[in-house]
Amino acid sequence: MIVSETDSLPQLPPDSQPLVHQVAGHFYGRSKTKFGLLQRCSTGDVLKPLLNPPRGPREEKFYEEMFSAQISGELASLRPFLPKLLGKIEFDGMKYLVLENILRPFRRPCVMDIKLGRITYDQEATPEEAQRRILKFIPATEIGFQVLGWKTFRSNPNVDIYHDKICSRALTKDELLYALANFFGAPEFDHRSLVRHVVKRLEQLDDVMSKQFEYTFIASSLLISYDAEDRTEDIPSTNVDVRLVDFAHVFPSTRPNEPDENFLFGLRHCIDYCHRLLDPNFVYVNCDKFDHHSSSTLSTCRKVTVM
Repeated sequence: MIVSETDSLPQLPPDSQPLVHQVAGHFYGRSKTKFGLLQRCSTGDVLKPLLNPPRGPREEKFYEEMFSAQISGELASLRPFLPKLLGKIEFDGMKYLVLENILRPFRRPCVMDIKLGRITYDQEATPEEAQRRILKFIPATEIGFQVLGWKTFRSNPNVDIYHDKICSRALTKDELLYALANFFGAPEFDHRSLVRHVVKRLEQLDDVMSKQFEYTFIASSLLISYDAEDRTEDIPSTNVDVRLVDFAHVFPSTRPNEPDENFLFGLRHCIDYCHRLLDPNFVYVNCDKFDHHSSSTLSTCRKVTVM
């Protein structure tokens, strides 16, 4: 189903609402099609519309294969890094994947979306589209990843602070380091305890992806999340999560004996940035591009008071 920008909003499936805590991707009512990520009010499960054929059906097929009984051991090892596929529904001409909501266990969820890869366009892209994707964040060709948005919680007063892709893509590769630190709580909190858990999880993902040669992941994202309810030096690993999302550009590998170098390049640079945050000599530097007390703050960023 296609809905133009002048059309009314698509009808919401029963027991659903726009996804809470979303920081990137298709937003309900704001994307070109007006479709976006939703969640079930009763369970919190995520409803992802399958848009823009062949991209949506490609993602559907990937999830089906990943959660089938016939996949290889290498791919089975990747399952813990994906939201679980819980089913599918159709409503008003649109098909939705029903996915695990990884933020649901958290009382004060903080989340960051990081797109991986120097190359974020696939073989179906026109030269013009490929160039547009490169120009969205030129440093990605050097560091292999880009932040699409993040949300962090701050107390006194209790607010969720959102930064979207416009803010994120305005950052330099050096400023990205401080954006990561800001996401993990700097300067009000010691970010290192959280980062240690994230690094461990990212290194586990690196090990898994180094051994799977079946798929190439283009423009997939890391979704890093944690619960800010109790920021302590001994924060448990259960309060931190790292998953992969967005598989509309996942293809069978054309190099069946080699890992996905483009993906791993971005992942390893992301790990390197996290290691820099753990350096005892790291000093947080505030950046007015994501400082909401600055007059130069981008208007697309916002604060939401929470109880």
